[in-house]
Amino acid sequence: MSGGATKAFYFHLGVLKVLQPHNISSIIGTSAGSVIGAFIASGANVDNLITSLYQKEVYVPKFDAWVKTFTSTMLFRPKFRNLTQQSVQSGIATLRLLMSLPAIYNRDLVAEVLDRLIDSQMYVSGFFDANVLEDLFKSLLPSNDFRDTDIDLYVTATSLDNHERAVFNGNYDFIDHDSHFMNDVPIHKAVRASTSLPGMFEPVKVKGKYYIDGEIKQTLSVDIGLAVADKIIISHTYQPVYLPNPQSVRDLGWLSILKQSLSIVLQERINTWRDLYEAEYPEKEMIWIQPDPEDLEFFLAPEFSFRPEAQKKMIRSGEVAALKALGLPVTT
Repeated sequence: MSGGATKAFYFHLGVLKVLQPHNISSIIGTSAGSVIGAFIASGANVDNLITSLYQKEVYVPKFDAWVKTFTSTMLFRPKFRNLTQQSVQSGIATLRLLMSLPAIYNRDLVAEVLDRLIDSQMYVSGFFDANVLEDLFKSLLPSNDFRDTDIDLYVTATSLDNHERAVFNGNYDFIDHDSHFMNDVPIHKAVRASTSLPGMFEPVKVKGKYYIDGEIKQTLSVDIGLAVADKIIISHTYQPVYLPNPQSVRDLGWLSILKQSLSIVLQERINTWRDLYEAEYPEKEMIWIQPDPEDLEFFLAPEFSFRPEAQKKMIRSGEVAALKALGLPVTT
């Protein structure tokens, strides 16, 4: 299951509603996919998680705990010390720029402003507290040991300094040409590393190395699934939207243009890997689940949405995408 913020979390939840986890032997999750993967692999029921949207919280027998629906205040707790430090440094840079105006009057002022603004951003490594999500899993899961999960769980992250992919799991402990498999890292720490979106959350230190979002190194770790199973189902949200002529994404604003551009890049990257995997593993069955390219409502939905009505629509998009990929009828 891919990353993609809360939008991907609820899309995957819709996909899992169709698949039903009792038919799944392994889960490979990255970023948002690691969050939903950790819940399901540890015994959470898909219907329980969906019900929490309506009831704000729901009791999960396997956890012997009440699970609350995600809220913005739960996941995005500002690190005020970092915010203050960055504000101070930006203020100092602005003051120095103003004092130097007589000397640089004949230069390109826009370039000077940009250069100094960028130089002043080197003092903090993130603006939100990633401990919140880690503490949530630490307190909720019946065990934070990968070896205790009901379903084998693999969580990926990216090493910030040597570009290596980390694969946290309960089975393997080795290093190959570009991946480091570790079986002695707790789930809460692995999920925190996998969800450390650069710029928002600080990199997470694990065994002396700093790790960030797992999708940075490799979009969709399909190779892990191919190594552990003969049939794999890949769920991701990196789907450009296709509009009928004469409509254009250009008319949907700059943010939609940016989202479409990134989706095209990621989709092309996925297609390249897909062709390689299907050529190398013709005996394996691969089912690819992504949003309907004509699902404009899903495309326009914000990546971080905490409104129940939006979350329900994202879940429905995941359901529809899974039903179509599996060749099952789509009911209203």
